[in-house]
Amino acid sequence: MSSFTDSGPSSDPRRLTNRNTNRYSVNQLYSMAAENDTDIEDDLSRAQKRLRDLKARISAQSKKNFVLERDVRYLDSRIALLIQNRMALDEQNEVQQHLEEIEPNEGAFPPERRLTQYSNLFFLLQSEPRHIASLCRLVSLSEIDTLLQTVMFTLYGNQYESREEHLLLTMFQSVLSAQFETATEFGSLLRANTPVSRMMTTYTRRGPGQSYLKSVLSDRINGLIEHRDLNLEINPLKVYEQMVTQIEEETGTLPPNLPRGVPPETAAANPDVQAIIAPRLTMLMEIANSFLLTIIESMESAPYGIRWICKQIRSLTRRKYPDATDYAICSLIGGFFFLRFVNPAVVTPQAFMLVDGVPAKHPRRTLTLIAKMLQNLANKPSYAKEQYMSSLNPFVENNKARINLFLNNLCEVGDFYDTLEMDQYMALSKKDLMIHITLNELRPNIYFNISSPTPGTFIIALHYKGREKAILEMDLKIDDLLEKQKDNKHLLDLEYVQLNVPKVLALLNKIFSKKK
Repeated sequence: MSSFTDSGPSSDPRRLTNRNTNRYSVNQLYSMAAENDTDIEDDLSRAQKRLRDLKARISAQSKKNFVLERDVRYLDSRIALLIQNRMALDEQNEVQQHLEEIEPNEGAFPPERRLTQYSNLFFLLQSEPRHIASLCRLVSLSEIDTLLQTVMFTLYGNQYESREEHLLLTMFQSVLSAQFETATEFGSLLRANTPVSRMMTTYTRRGPGQSYLKSVLSDRINGLIEHRDLNLEINPLKVYEQMVTQIEEETGTLPPNLPRGVPPETAAANPDVQAIIAPRLTMLMEIANSFLLTIIESMESAPYGIRWICKQIRSLTRRKYPDATDYAICSLIGGFFFLRFVNPAVVTPQAFMLVDGVPAKHPRRTLTLIAKMLQNLANKPSYAKEQYMSSLNPFVENNKARINLFLNNLCEVGDFYDTLEMDQYMALSKKDLMIHITLNELRPNIYFNISSPTPGTFIIALHYKGREKAILEMDLKIDDLLEKQKDNKHLLDLEYVQLNVPKVLALLNKIFSKKK
């Protein structure tokens, strides 16, 4: 069997013809590059290294984008408060404390001992997603952004590494299971603006999801916005107002039968308005069909995590509501895939870097209408607030079966539990397992509380940002510490952590001697 070796400048890896040998050699070089980070003199290895670097940059940029979006939302709320009442000095300081330093260059760094302790803590939280899942169910909507930054882009910030991705999805499974268990109405599931729905939206903003949206939607959207003057407005009231404005500009006056300020019913009954809208409806349905076809054909390239969450939604719905129809179940899946994932990119493509700059007025309105059509297709359509959208109902009826088939096929992905078990084992053997976290994330959010419910017993509780309920608790008995001290042993193993006996005894003595 031939082997892939670098025998000098004349070596050419393209001469290899044995496929098995070639695949083995690529994996071997990848491992060498990952573990040793050495410069290997061949094009394939350099390309692999560059790919890893680009993935790391995408992960870091996704975190920065989320932080900036979070800060914008926070500033919006502060501006609203400022308008209502003049902001006091302490509130101004609060704003400054909430803003994230994107690239801090200096500051006090934790000592080595504390850094090691935090490292063990975060490895525990990362490896045992149930603790984060419990915390996610406790935080309020106003607190969720800070938590999501730490969870999505720090604890599981390596968005292209299978172990971290699978651990994050395990956390999602726990959160979704709890959401379904406490649900009281089918219609409200996953639709309200809750911490869970915000989590699902944030997950779609990670690197793999953004890459998918760009590859699938970018060409379609750019082709549409090139037609800056293409007006496809179908709201009769807006069409009527545009029509009378144009007549007034061309003739300098308005006919008596075309007054301004008419009610929607009068505008919709106008024959000229109907004649303007009719071809626009046809064109809108053609455009929406082209978007839908592109999305359906891209199913295999949809990120695994997105598809797996869809699978969990279907599984949990069937378990909670065994009598639910396939159409009803698909409406929940579509609520996540379209409402939380695809449609935001259609409505505001500039925010997802799918286009350069903000689209012009008419294409922007067309994209909004397309998103509404896709959402009505994925969900049970309701035209109570926008009666004019019912004119596009043929698009929904003609594609209902096709979209249900697509959403069900989207759920057909395998599980990862066996792979995760192996990844967890391999992670323990790695020397360079790293979590990148800033001091701003570390300090205000997590702290320990030690209490003594009865003499000789202690509870060490891990808290997050002022939450009364701990996310992790460990029982400790003074007898166990004293026994270790008597045997001249300095370490005590608990369920999750290893304690330094002399230091813990000194700490307990310091804390509880003050309370006597």
